[in-house]
Amino acid sequence: AEAPKSGRERERRGGPMFLSRLILAATGGTGRVGLSRAQALGSELFAVRARPSLRQLPAKSSGLSSSSSWLPLSTAAAAALKPSFPGTSEAMKLNNISDNKGARKKRKRVGRGIGSGWGKTCGRGHKGQKARSGGRPRLGFEGGQTPIRLRLPKRGFHNPHRREYQWLNLYKLSSWIRQGRIDPEKLITMKTLRDSGVVGKKIKDGVKLLGAGHKEFSHKISIEVSSCSALARESIERQGGQVQTVYYNKLGLKALLKPGTFDTLPFPARPPPKLRHLFEYVGRLGQ
Repeated sequence: AEAPKSGRERERRGGPMFLSRLILAATGGTGRVGLSRAQALGSELFAVRARPSLRQLPAKSSGLSSSSSWLPLSTAAAAALKPSFPGTSEAMKLNNISDNKGARKKRKRVGRGIGSGWGKTCGRGHKGQKARSGGRPRLGFEGGQTPIRLRLPKRGFHNPHRREYQWLNLYKLSSWIRQGRIDPEKLITMKTLRDSGVVGKKIKDGVKLLGAGHKEFSHKISIEVSSCSALARESIERQGGQVQTVYYNKLGLKALLKPGTFDTLPFPARPPPKLRHLFEYVGRLGQ
């Protein structure tokens, strides 16, 4: 016989449908429950995966009577459905699936009368600091004694003259010149370096030129940077070039890199006395 097509015919002939992944069907004696192929397999208990195609199975060579061509998973088979979790005896159904114990905790409802056990003072007792809303000391307060943040000694210091430079090596500068992205005939400033992309856009205190790739460097250039290593200076001057270390403060460096953000360019600032020996010139703006 062919499989029933309509939903009503399937419900009438097939019985309930299951959403469980695993069905345990039992057989024995004269009454066959669910899938009676266990007799052919030689055991009284066997498991099958419940797919839509196995909700109703055609009778095959399994010792079934010729009067029934389809084996419905009837109500008796539903009783054989066992839960997938060990230690539970109740059959798993959609209406008895719940979270593990302790997964959901009810909130504490206070001020709902004496019978609740949390009425009136709501478990806070009578008066005092702990009975008030926000009644707790500030973070780090240790009852009046010297807190740990003051008991521990200080270490280190803050250098107010610290300057953070972006590094630029000679091999990268040489690569940019060979590609034509920097013109070696013109004066190379930090704005030139930033606009060409050889250094990043976020220049904090300036650019420092380093000597990696000094053996292959063969360009005659004139360049202005904030700092330069001795090896890089020697390599450039060997080719007839020139390196100048110039000073820009935060405002002056912004005016150099982004002059369009100013209606009137500021005057260049001189370096502080402790830094004057590091620079040869004061930066030029608007030239």
